[in-house]
Amino acid sequence: MELLPFALVVASAVSHATWNVLAKEGADKESFMWLMMVTSLFTLAPVFYFFMPYWGFPLKVLPLLLLSGVAETLYFLSLSRAYELGDLSLVYPLARSSPLFITVVAVVLLGEKVTPWGYVGILLIVMGVYMIHLRGLSSGDIAMPLRSLGDRASQFALLTAVWTTVYSLSDKLGVAIADPVVYAFWLEPFILLLMTPVVIWRRGWGAVAREWREAKVRVTVAGFLTRLGYIMVLVAMSLVQVSYILALRQVSVVLGALAGVLLLKERYGLVRILSSAIIFIGVYVLGVLA
Repeated sequence: MELLPFALVVASAVSHATWNVLAKEGADKESFMWLMMVTSLFTLAPVFYFFMPYWGFPLKVLPLLLLSGVAETLYFLSLSRAYELGDLSLVYPLARSSPLFITVVAVVLLGEKVTPWGYVGILLIVMGVYMIHLRGLSSGDIAMPLRSLGDRASQFALLTAVWTTVYSLSDKLGVAIADPVVYAFWLEPFILLLMTPVVIWRRGWGAVAREWREAKVRVTVAGFLTRLGYIMVLVAMSLVQVSYILALRQVSVVLGALAGVLLLKERYGLVRILSSAIIFIGVYVLGVLA
């Protein structure tokens, strides 16, 4: 991978892990994420002003914008719920395991073949997902993940990974047709158009207003980071194949686990950091070597 897309993806991974830490600390996660999207319209205005090559609406990608908007709305809703129920160091690595689902989609729907390295990557991801539910490394803890996968936090985290798969594939097709910065600019209102009525119906304006009063600085920083990071990814997607992007970006899995253990003082730190590292290695193998 060339230096520019590599740097963009690594910077995006850091920004993604950072805004997830900020969102996890929000009192009302769903309201926090909606406010995050609203503030990003304003904080990223200078970026769009200086880097937009044209301002016209890319009509050819309308179906992809709609699909991605729906998937990202569901992504934020399921991620919010997962963070309400579980630790960052548990939820975040599971939510970032989308390359496993992308591989399954490619095999089942597109008839692609899995190479020997592909099987190694899949095995490592499954092993990491299993291990992250351990409470320790003793023999008595080995069967615990089978029960833990039934926890709602884990289920919502894995559902988040499914929605990530949908919008990642949609966006890859989108930036092949339209300029990535233009695509990112028009994706914003589609997400807000779909997300706003759901959040207001579920939370109400009162909850949103309280979250803004209590966390306006964190919300604004998170909003800037989430969309700036994704613009970086979209630009990188237009330069190299999507599997490389998704593989390298999963370094954020380890960063998220470290943040949960070191900053938020969550339990089972050694197991979760080790499991996150295994997930990252598996994703990297799947994306680069397979």
